[in-house]
Amino acid sequence: MILKFLACILWFAIIPECVGLGLLNFKKENKSMIFALIIGYIFEFALFQFLAIPMIFLHLKFTTLAYSWSIIMAILAIVSVIITRKNIKEIFLENIKTLKEQPRFLTAIVIIIVLFQAFIAFRYMHEDYDDSNFVAKATIATDTNTLYEYDDIGRKLDQVPARNGLSPYPIYTATISKLIGLHPTVVAHTIFPPVFIIIAYMIYYLFGKALFKDDSKKTMTFILILAILYMFGDYSRYTPFVRLLYRLWQGKSMLCALILPFIWYLFIEYIGRKDDKFYWFILFLTLWGSMLLSSMALYLPILAAGILTLIYAIKDKKLKYLIRFILCCIPSVIYGIIYLVIK
Repeated sequence: MILKFLACILWFAIIPECVGLGLLNFKKENKSMIFALIIGYIFEFALFQFLAIPMIFLHLKFTTLAYSWSIIMAILAIVSVIITRKNIKEIFLENIKTLKEQPRFLTAIVIIIVLFQAFIAFRYMHEDYDDSNFVAKATIATDTNTLYEYDDIGRKLDQVPARNGLSPYPIYTATISKLIGLHPTVVAHTIFPPVFIIIAYMIYYLFGKALFKDDSKKTMTFILILAILYMFGDYSRYTPFVRLLYRLWQGKSMLCALILPFIWYLFIEYIGRKDDKFYWFILFLTLWGSMLLSSMALYLPILAAGILTLIYAIKDKKLKYLIRFILCCIPSVIYGIIYLVIK
């Protein structure tokens, strides 16, 4: 059990954090460890998508994908540690300083509420009809060592399913399951929800800082109000509140609770304010990685990013925004063409 716990720490915290810090090494002025963790996850989603799709169509083994992805991520994490080793202490101290500047009482209440929500998601399991996709496919992948060779009830498939085959989030679940030594059902229902609830609130924290110009008190008040609203938003199983607190083990809920707010944050804080090419690259990875989560990523993140791009292009009178946005959409366009071909 201790080894499994350490494996969770490694794959859910250390490796994405290290990879994210490696990416931030290209932007010396940004030393946010929270932002580094988030883009570390974005990068690993994009990398998994990049490796998974050709392997699925080539009918390779599940273990081939799992080991390839995990080895590449581990190597990148090690390389990131090496290239950032001189700045790690400075980055850590700066983040500690930022943490100390937060209003203590308000921050403590926010942390308690978020951890309480994460604990409830860990302690109690939500089940619905989407188990047949996100859990069943992950279990079949680990049990048969295949990639989308069988449907949810074990029947042999004639071809890669058009809708789910291009968004292999269940295979990602299966991969994490194999790496940490827990059953896919446990990973989906018990491990993913609390981890990604905390990640979601990290994104909302960054969004609040951008929205309120680094005003710590307003940012924490924003998170507190948001957290309370989420706790009392269970009036339909389709609301964003339910997506975050009950169904965050599902790819489409990840798209709603994590990817879309992160896109808004990128534009408000970086792309719209600084027009920095590095953050356009992060948007490129975000749109690419989001395809792993759900087939809805073929249009929802693109629609959100496209509207924001158009707004800032008109505001700043810069046509290059639209050109960069089109370049960011290239992976999604490719997957869209594949979808139309195999549908």
